[in-house]
Amino acid sequence: MSNKKKKVLIVDDQQDYLQSLASVLGTEFEIQTASSLAEFKRLRLDELSLVLLDIRLDDSDPSNREGMDVLKLLRRDFPDLPVVMMTAYGDVDIAVEAMKLGAADFIQKTKVDVHEIRKVIHSNLERFRLKRKISELKEELQRLEPGEIVGSSPNIEEIKRLVDMVARDGHATVLLRGPTGTGKELVARAIHSRGIRKEGPFVAVSIAALGKNVVESELFGHEKGAFTGADRRKIGYIEKADGGILFLDEIGELDPEVQVKLLRFLENKTFQRMGSTEEIKVDLQLIAATNQDLETAVREKRFREDLYFRLKTIQIFLPTLAERTEDIPQLAVYFLSLYRSQGRTKISTISDEAMHFFQTYSWPGNVRELKSCIERAIIYAEYNTHDQILPDDLPLEVRHGKSEGSRGLSIEIPESGVRIDEELARVELAYVEKALRMVGGKKTEAWKVLGYNDRYAMRRRIKRIVEDNRKVLEEFPLLQRLYGSDKKNQS
Repeated sequence: MSNKKKKVLIVDDQQDYLQSLASVLGTEFEIQTASSLAEFKRLRLDELSLVLLDIRLDDSDPSNREGMDVLKLLRRDFPDLPVVMMTAYGDVDIAVEAMKLGAADFIQKTKVDVHEIRKVIHSNLERFRLKRKISELKEELQRLEPGEIVGSSPNIEEIKRLVDMVARDGHATVLLRGPTGTGKELVARAIHSRGIRKEGPFVAVSIAALGKNVVESELFGHEKGAFTGADRRKIGYIEKADGGILFLDEIGELDPEVQVKLLRFLENKTFQRMGSTEEIKVDLQLIAATNQDLETAVREKRFREDLYFRLKTIQIFLPTLAERTEDIPQLAVYFLSLYRSQGRTKISTISDEAMHFFQTYSWPGNVRELKSCIERAIIYAEYNTHDQILPDDLPLEVRHGKSEGSRGLSIEIPESGVRIDEELARVELAYVEKALRMVGGKKTEAWKVLGYNDRYAMRRRIKRIVEDNRKVLEEFPLLQRLYGSDKKNQS
């Protein structure tokens, strides 16, 4: 640890006071001095830690406020440097003005001794140190987990445009739709980091993780005595997000009674803590997310229709990784770089063979599964003393191309028997889904892989299978999205 003294600049026109203060503080700090604006301008200012600055640099002139000019120069050239203003007059209006211009603190020379000044210096140096540390941590977090949506596929480019639009607005309610692992929270954070609310808080809440018994208290807060066990006031997530963004993940899990209160809040941006009649107004942007079919939940009366319409002011649909296979190499390299930046590996490349497996696997867990796979791969690569990620470092299911929803041909017959028509339908649909995932969900390419006459023949075949075995389609999420309406609307 360095023993180098902190450098403190003292600017004061009273020579006796200036020299006395410099002498006493010089035992602990490296002191630099100036007695006028002109002298200050001639100084070479480098490695300053703090400035003690008198407001009036000519006591013979009661209107002199050259210290304020020095403050403006310091704020321009050293915006984060703590500046402590000093005066012998105690002018409150000047103190307020100085603080508005960015002064860190204010003392009256006639009311404090050197010991008190030393305490003020230490207090502001510590505050500056913590502020700088927080800034460094934010920069590090931004470097490791940036609010960046990785990819350049058409789906992702459209999402980026929508994110920028919503971020600039900063008020519209947003509903993020997509399967688990597609990056809904990442998109929400991107809206925060790129938008007009980036200086405000980002409060992320998983509704499913809260539990029905506490969700209302956690969201809206409560007063002491509101219910058994409420021994003190609690500030809820909505209040904590004031000025920023509230991200409610798994919104489909919200209890119907709380749905009513959330709708009321969205209508007028006011709410009451549990156990209180006081109306609290907050300003925030709400982003909700779900992997559920909310339309079905509305029809089944599990989700309020009015809340659903209020939430989907702006809807952003996140594609599965199988629907954006062209982004897989970029994502894989990005995650590898992320783990390198964390000092977890020295491996910097992925072999072509391993990348081929990444692109042909179906990724039922989407981007989250890919990230976990890269994390596992670097551990195995280090263990196997490889200088890059090789196929041997990948999980078996990735190398074999098997995943949930693409079941392979492992045959088991239970004692109760099977419905052979249903099992054959399941096998054919598994092949269709696998082919679609291989070609990024493009129907115009999948039929060629499977040997159908054309894409319309493939559609007619799927339609016939689904008509005879409706429940089987539910096992194949990609087919359900692409062909789920065929059984009603297409012939």
